Amino acid sequence: MIRTELLNIGTELVVGETLNTNAVFLARHLQAAGFDVRRITVVPDDHEEIVAAAREALARSRVLVVTGGLGPTVDDPTREALAQAVGRPLDFREDLWQGIVARIRSRGREPKANARRMAYLPRDALALPNPVGVAPGFVVEGPDWVLLTLPGVPEEMKAMFLEHALPYLQARFGEAGVFRLRRLLVRNVPEAYIDAYVGDLEKQANPVLGMTCKPGGVVLRLMARAETPEQAERLLDEMEAEIRRRLPWPVEAYTEPEAQP
Repeated sequence: MIRTELLNIGTELVVGETLNTNAVFLARHLQAAGFDVRRITVVPDDHEEIVAAAREALARSRVLVVTGGLGPTVDDPTREALAQAVGRPLDFREDLWQGIVARIRSRGREPKANARRMAYLPRDALALPNPVGVAPGFVVEGPDWVLLTLPGVPEEMKAMFLEHALPYLQARFGEAGVFRLRRLLVRNVPEAYIDAYVGDLEKQANPVLGMTCKPGGVVLRLMARAETPEQAERLLDEMEAEIRRRLPWPVEAYTEPEAQP
C-alpha cells in the first residue's frame, strides 16, 4: 500500500467556519483506489505553516495531496509555500496564462493583474487542468514522493481529482491495489459489550475491524486491502460472517451518509 497524507489549507477550516468536506471526499476515494491515507493535517493560510507541514508529510509518506490556497489573492500562499517546501523556484508558464485569460474572458470578465499568480508553478511541475474553475492544480515528483495540489473549492477539487489527479496517481502507482470498506450496525448495544465478543478482530492487520458509536447504535467498520476487488470482498465476507456468528444481537448493513458542506 502507498502511504498517503492529506494537507488541507485554509484559515476558514482551522477556525471552524467551514466544514472540511474535502478531506472526507479525498480520503474515501484514495482509500478505495488503494492509497493508504494515514494522516490528515489542516493548517491556516500561513506561508511558514504550510512549508513546515508539507516538509514533514513528504518525509513520512510517498504521496501528499494538498487542497486550498491556489487563487490569485494575497491570502492564497500555497504555490509559493509548496515551492519552498520542495526546494524549487516558481516559473511563469505562458501556456497556463493564456488558458487562464481565455477562461476568465469566457465568463465575460477581463483578468486582473493578480490573476497572473495562478500561472506560476514550481519548476518542472505537471499542470492539472481545472474543469470547473480557473486556477490549475499541479504535481511535483520527487525522488521517492509525489506532491499533488488541488483547489480548495469543493466543486473544483472534486472535478480535478476525478478527471486528472486520480488517473495520474493510478498510472504512477499501478501497484497500489484496492481498498474496500463495509459497515455494519448493531443497535442499542454499548460498544464495550460488542468489543467483548470481537475485540481480537480489531488487532488484525488485514482485514481490520473498527467501531464508532452513533446515535442508536454502534457502527462496525470492516476494512480490507488486496490486489483485486474480488479478493478484498472475499476477506470482508469472511470477517462479516465471523462477526455475525459471534454476536448475539441482530447485525444490519449500514451506509454512511455523505458529508454536507
